[in-house]
Amino acid sequence: MKKNCLIILLGLLFFSHPSTAKNQDNVTVNVKNITGVVFHDSNKNGIRDQGEKGLRGMLVSNGDTIVVTDKKGRYLLPAIEGGSIMPILPADYTMTGSNVVNANFHYMREGLSEDKTIDIPLQKKEINHRFLLNAVGDVQVGNYQELDYATRTLWPELLSTPETTINLFLGDLVNNNLSLYRDLRTLMEQLPSPTWTVLGNHDRDVDSVRWRQYRSYSEMFGSDMYAFNEGKVHFIILNNVYGVGPRGYEGFLSDRQLNFVRQDLKYVPKSHLIVLSMHIPFAYTKNRQYLLHLLKDRGHVLAITGHLHQVGRFFQQGAGLSIHELGAGASCGFWWVGEKDGEGIPHALQQGGTPRNYFVVEFDNNKYQFRCKAIGQDPQKQMTIHVTGIDTLDTHLRDLKDIPPATLMITIYGGCDSTQVRCRLDRGDWIVCKKANLVDPNVARAREQNLQKIFPTPFNRMNPLRKRESHQLWTLELPEQYRHGAHVVEVEAHDAYGFHATGTRSFCFLPDK
Repeated sequence: MKKNCLIILLGLLFFSHPSTAKNQDNVTVNVKNITGVVFHDSNKNGIRDQGEKGLRGMLVSNGDTIVVTDKKGRYLLPAIEGGSIMPILPADYTMTGSNVVNANFHYMREGLSEDKTIDIPLQKKEINHRFLLNAVGDVQVGNYQELDYATRTLWPELLSTPETTINLFLGDLVNNNLSLYRDLRTLMEQLPSPTWTVLGNHDRDVDSVRWRQYRSYSEMFGSDMYAFNEGKVHFIILNNVYGVGPRGYEGFLSDRQLNFVRQDLKYVPKSHLIVLSMHIPFAYTKNRQYLLHLLKDRGHVLAITGHLHQVGRFFQQGAGLSIHELGAGASCGFWWVGEKDGEGIPHALQQGGTPRNYFVVEFDNNKYQFRCKAIGQDPQKQMTIHVTGIDTLDTHLRDLKDIPPATLMITIYGGCDSTQVRCRLDRGDWIVCKKANLVDPNVARAREQNLQKIFPTPFNRMNPLRKRESHQLWTLELPEQYRHGAHVVEVEAHDAYGFHATGTRSFCFLPDK
């Protein structure tokens, strides 16, 4: 504890007078003192009442520096404009206030002219060593019609999840329409489970200078970067949407965020699983090598990202480090476009063949497994199994016409090059399927009808699917005895990174003449 007290004492000495500091984009701003107490809010009213004790040893950050509270729960930090005052929650505490937990952080607006006191109310909670995470990519609503699509399809599923679930929205909450933030946050607060959010490229004040592009988001959702613990899992949420010009961006991590991670990792036990989350895939982040260096010797790390509007899996290696990245796809699919179903919801099929989706990650201490959840479909629907030569439409699709009839085409929602796929027919022996570089059959259908000017039909918007090979497709040419009559096929897919999926279907060919 002496070391912790020394940190705070040094802070008091250094920040006892106004000075200057650099924010994440090297803009010089005035620095003021932020002091306060992290306390146990026993009556859950958000106010430090008489008798509510300060909490010793809690981590508090301004988005750059991390300090530890003293024996009375006190902390001191410099306020950095564009940063936020926030605790790094341990696994046995949560915050009083909004169910969108990071919305309870205190964003530091421009023009702070005097010292400020911010007390931080925390509540005790059970430590969940086993819990579920709903990883929800790109809701990306641009108007109230699209918000209605989300509330009629995604929200009913999230509203019915168990209490030991966390929702993590992976950025692009809106599609440039920041006026939707308040209602979207209210809808998130209706969910029964704690919710956290990530900033995406469409969530910015794009007409502002770079360091202010995150202002509206942070005012509504507390901070664009933070960390927290659940069970034996440590989550680090970063903003890798780095503004280039008034509207452009690239995947890049600022020095301030790297400094935050550097300090944060000092407090994370080696026995804990680290989960990184950001909007743009880590694999497409220009200066990811610096983060790889900071994570040296951390063993297996999971990254969960959005942005691509298709499911993807990526792998990065470092010294004593292996990062498995799940690109979680988009809950809006291909931007809420495509032919509408019987209830008026756009199909919005994603490139690669995955329907609108999110992922469910199941954590057990520092281990995990995961599965894709197709929105509006049975939880067991984890793949598409297509048999060529039955539907006569196949012969009219330019992307499928060269594929032999009686070929199984299996699109595994979440599969990757490391995934092993096998099937068996009529409960016979298991047969290994072959990874294929082909266009998904459902994508091929929609694309052909676009090219034939059949789509879009009236009152719909065209889904602009491209001729692009699916990264999650396997094939098997059926043996001769299964090319006539009725049969059933079972499919299993798994890999060493926590992925497992199963599927089954019956099919029937015309009998031999």
